[in-house]
Amino acid sequence: MSTKSKPTVTMNRRDFLQSTATATAALGLLSAAPFVARGRVLGANDTIGIGFIGVGGRGSSHLATVQRLIQAGTKAKIVAVCDAYRYRLNEAAKPTGAKAYWKHKELLADSNVDAVCIATPDRLHVPQALDAIRAAKDVYCEKPMGHWSQFDLARRFYEETLKLKRVVQIGNQGNSSPAWQKVRELIQQGAIGRVQLVTVGFYRRGDWGERTPIPDPEAKPGPDLDWQAFLGDAPKVPFTVDRFFSWRKYLDYAGGPCTDLFPHVFTPFVSAIGLKFPSRAVASGGIFKYTTYDREVPDTFNMCLDYPEKLSIVLPCTLANNYPPEAAIRGDEGTLTLQNPGEWNAGFDSVTVVPVKGDPRVYPAGKLDSTPLHWQNFLSCVRSREKPVSDVEFGLHVQAALNMAMLSLLKEKVAKFDFAKKKILI
Repeated sequence: MSTKSKPTVTMNRRDFLQSTATATAALGLLSAAPFVARGRVLGANDTIGIGFIGVGGRGSSHLATVQRLIQAGTKAKIVAVCDAYRYRLNEAAKPTGAKAYWKHKELLADSNVDAVCIATPDRLHVPQALDAIRAAKDVYCEKPMGHWSQFDLARRFYEETLKLKRVVQIGNQGNSSPAWQKVRELIQQGAIGRVQLVTVGFYRRGDWGERTPIPDPEAKPGPDLDWQAFLGDAPKVPFTVDRFFSWRKYLDYAGGPCTDLFPHVFTPFVSAIGLKFPSRAVASGGIFKYTTYDREVPDTFNMCLDYPEKLSIVLPCTLANNYPPEAAIRGDEGTLTLQNPGEWNAGFDSVTVVPVKGDPRVYPAGKLDSTPLHWQNFLSCVRSREKPVSDVEFGLHVQAALNMAMLSLLKEKVAKFDFAKKKILI
């Protein structure tokens, strides 16, 4: 993710601590306000009030995206922000004029908030999203939908979303990409017959996604850093600056390539083919490259999924080499390949259909930042109450596959899905 869209830091740490010292004690005494009973009914000309829970790297990027949409005429307003690190919270609030909340439940109690963006660490996504829909807010939930250990909780989120009639968009923005819509059309038209096998990989040279820079090596829990809020339902371990700022290194909060990177490349294929829950998953890999620091998540991860539609998806990943082979969807009447992908969510230059009989056909596609399109789809559905392109049901299907693969690796077993009980079996 580019850092260009992050809010500009205009205050040093010393000035920040001095400016907030007076307010700290009073803020610490506040208890979570009660949830509102029901959401506001929005008309076509009403402004949607948006709150942001988590304004770190990805959260600040979403905030900047929404700011640009508002400047372009979208009837929305950034009314509230929340973060467990007060310095980051105040820096996000300043350029937007949004109200800064220290606790996410206080933000959810704000009647000016109609919808929230949740971009906290993976482990907090579903618990905070559940709080949001129970507070009658619609939700844009950053990928992955939840932590690799939380499938039962994710299923509860899906069930309550339907019951409470909330609009939920999972941040798999490839579903909003015009290039992927072209792939979906070709498959539905039978261009390659019945899909049998998908082979695609994620290749990167570097571990910058996990070993991120530490903005304040002297940070510690207290009135300006809420360690307990960060932990959520994770094991109660002592604070370290690495765990707080470089949380993607640790299994307690993340899953490495499987849950952090695969949503980018795996999810669009699930959508284009129209898949739901896989029947079984097998995974292999481990920490093969970055062995000299306290990394817990794999840097090599190979996933094989079988689906009841009688097809397989094979997705290898290494963070030691970035040479990309061509992705392919193989059917019983031909093969569909994707040329020169950039960021997988953004699309690719072209799609080639190679039939069993006849000449190959090339279709132009194109690359486009699909995140603004994903947000536009979400905000449109907040008004219309229609189903977004990456709704909570789709998110649950993806999450099941990723969780099954992650558990397969960690348990060294085949993971299966119980379709009757909607449970993962190991």
